[in-house]
Amino acid sequence: MLSLARRAAATALVVALAVSGPLHAQGERLLTLVDVSPDLARLLGNTPLDFVAAARITYSYTGQSNYDEFFRNSAISYGGFHVGQKLTDNATLNLKKYARSKAAVASLQEEITALTQGADTSQWTTEQSLAVLQAAKKKDQLSAEERNYMLTMAVNLAATIPVVEASASSSTQLTGTAPGLVSGARSAFGMLKAAGVARSVRQSADRIATIPTAAPRLVESMTVLTRGLAMLNDN
Repeated sequence: MLSLARRAAATALVVALAVSGPLHAQGERLLTLVDVSPDLARLLGNTPLDFVAAARITYSYTGQSNYDEFFRNSAISYGGFHVGQKLTDNATLNLKKYARSKAAVASLQEEITALTQGADTSQWTTEQSLAVLQAAKKKDQLSAEERNYMLTMAVNLAATIPVVEASASSSTQLTGTAPGLVSGARSAFGMLKAAGVARSVRQSADRIATIPTAAPRLVESMTVLTRGLAMLNDN
């Protein structure tokens, strides 16, 4: 015969399991650039341009496949868009830096003034900066370092454009599934865990919510940069 204490403990365990539902492993996993795109990982991995590693993007893991797929795929969507943003920022920053350096070249000053309408170098647009560098190229005023950077960045941007486009498409689909996952959390995880899982689903959905509307503008900027930088390496 079980003692009263043991019976009480056993009853408490049964009640706890009934309330909380099946046990699931819970935790956080770290996104890698390989998760986002093996092709990008080959280009950018282990370099300062691995913006996924730098951001330390994490996603939840529960042991429940439909929830884990949502968490992982939403992190991948966010990571792909994040790489596109950061790569575009890096390319734009360096492009303008290289263009501004040509303002001191005497043989280019008149042409630069015409191309930029006399605007201060700090106000040059991406298109104006590309035009200045194109003028510098015609007069053989691009250094080997500048040419190498522009060629490499053109390749990197071209490889990232489809990743950003995929992030936008995936984000649209994922945000549509989030409400169902939130409402189903209690039956999947039990009363005690449901609130935390539902909160993680909402946070993941919020993180990718703006990607579908922001991605087209980002892709347009990346395309302009890719084409412009590639032209600077044409013979």
